[in-house]
Amino acid sequence: MNNGLAVRQEQRQVRASDGLLGWVPAIAIGYATILTPLLVFRTTPAVEDPAIAAAASGSNLLNQVFWLFLLVSTAFAFRHRLSRFEEALKQPVVVLVGLYMLLAFSSIVWSPAPSIAFRRSTLQFIVIATVVLPAFLVDDPRAQIDRVMAVFFVTIAINLVAVLLLPAGRLGHQGIYTHKNELGLVVAYGFVFCLYGVWRLSGLGRLIALALAAAALLELVVSKSKTSLGLALLIPLIALAVVAVSRFLRINALYPLFFGLLTCLFVGLFVANLVDFSFADFSVLLFDDTTFTGRTIIWDFLGDVISRRPILGQGYGSFWDIGLGSIVLTEAPGFVATLLQGHNGYVDVTVELGLAGLALLLFFLACVLLSVGRAPNDGRTGMAEAWLFMSVVIVTLCHNMLESSWFRGYSVVWMLFLLVGAWAQAGRRKARGNRAVRHRN
Repeated sequence: MNNGLAVRQEQRQVRASDGLLGWVPAIAIGYATILTPLLVFRTTPAVEDPAIAAAASGSNLLNQVFWLFLLVSTAFAFRHRLSRFEEALKQPVVVLVGLYMLLAFSSIVWSPAPSIAFRRSTLQFIVIATVVLPAFLVDDPRAQIDRVMAVFFVTIAINLVAVLLLPAGRLGHQGIYTHKNELGLVVAYGFVFCLYGVWRLSGLGRLIALALAAAALLELVVSKSKTSLGLALLIPLIALAVVAVSRFLRINALYPLFFGLLTCLFVGLFVANLVDFSFADFSVLLFDDTTFTGRTIIWDFLGDVISRRPILGQGYGSFWDIGLGSIVLTEAPGFVATLLQGHNGYVDVTVELGLAGLALLLFFLACVLLSVGRAPNDGRTGMAEAWLFMSVVIVTLCHNMLESSWFRGYSVVWMLFLLVGAWAQAGRRKARGNRAVRHRN
């Protein structure tokens, strides 16, 4: 009993010593999931009108103030941990995102909208710095995970109130957001964190997490976001199977993950060939049309744009939503001219920064996957964290097949992927340090 009390007191002291650094990830996620939709009541502007499109490319003062303040506060908070800061800069995740941002800033030189490219590159640099670095600078990364979990608890509770009190939109309920798919995506992640809470917490905390998980499912159903509902139900089960197999066989979780994916791919191709099931049939099964709700039209257009500058692309943030004279407004067919993204994160990266940017992205994804695959999964909490990390990674990889979030503003999808990569790498570093201490003793 006394030992348990001493451990809890030590944990509280460690969390207190982290101060603001322990809260920065939760603040960033809370800004995207709660504060922005509650404070900025505006819909996405329609870009059929070139004048409106030009205005849409303008900056947002609230975003600038918030992220600059968070960056300055973070820098002030780690002023006494400069040795850890230097070590953090050497971590593979940090190095790779740093190289990507170096390419992004360099692309200002060939960007058709250099001022927009500079502003968006700067925002992305600030988002990455404030989200990633605190994970390596704190003594207790697990406290950061718990606080992000608490943010999703609040997010689900607020949206439950909105669902109960506000009327639904024509396509489905959007909660406190501007579109049903945004509600569906945020709540899908929230559902995963609720399941993590059921696993991680005990007593009243577990009951709250369970109740909010049920609320999240209700919100997913009323949002009519079928993709998000499917991800929320399917991905956690896949992640659990992957982590359980890796723990049982004591191997990197990537091995069962890739084995499962390859097995599904080959079986799917075999069955499709056997019953003459085409790509178009698959699209009809999922979206009731043969073009993945118009995405194949978008990708054909983007393929032509990529072929013009295949190596370095159009420039970071210099293709979608840059105003008058852009390729999108002057050449895109039909509805594509009204879009703000290419509905595929990998394609959008290639459009903006070419094959060079895509290569850096793939190296970065491989680094995160390796770190998550090697995440310690000993004990109940370790198993829960490994499952959470794997769930977030799989959801994000799948999401970017049909939407865009890689290196894109302060998207919740993107920030969570950054956090998971940093937490997994920081956890492995801390585990190695603990083993070294035990070995010396």
